[in-house]
Amino acid sequence: MLVIFTVVLLIAAAIVIFVRRQTRTPLLEDQTPKHLNGENLRPLFAPDDEELRALEREELKMLQEQDAEEREKERQKTLASFEEFRQTWRELPSRANTVELLFRASELDNGKLYLDTVDELLHKRSDVFTNDEIAQLIESHFWLLPQSERTPGVTFTINRELAALRGRAQTMSDEEASDA
Repeated sequence: MLVIFTVVLLIAAAIVIFVRRQTRTPLLEDQTPKHLNGENLRPLFAPDDEELRALEREELKMLQEQDAEEREKERQKTLASFEEFRQTWRELPSRANTVELLFRASELDNGKLYLDTVDELLHKRSDVFTNDEIAQLIESHFWLLPQSERTPGVTFTINRELAALRGRAQTMSDEEASDA
């Protein structure tokens, strides 16, 4: 009897286990809601809008740095070309290359460099220009500099040199008039 009771108990246990497996809820991976599809979901590690904006800002900053680097290289090339021309002018100053020297100095958009060029021009000038002509050249090319480079110090120095040149020109013309 014990054997029959054990067999019945085993059969009942098997039926209970079978029914439980049939009626229990499926696992989470089996339960996908019908309103969720892959098109509307963002992958877990994909960048969100803020990260994308930060990436755009970073790329823009990198492009600006590259642009600034290229402009600096171009400025260095232009400066080297100017220094080469200035060396040529030192060796053989003439009317044409003196005008070209002042023009190139004003194109560099650097007030201090223009002032250094004017200073060198006044100290190493030849007799190809009169004082009044050189003063007019210096002043006309000075106005080609951008406003930001015509600082008070540069402007004062240029005006002082121009006044000295024009004063010498006036003195020379007064002496010529008295000799006549």
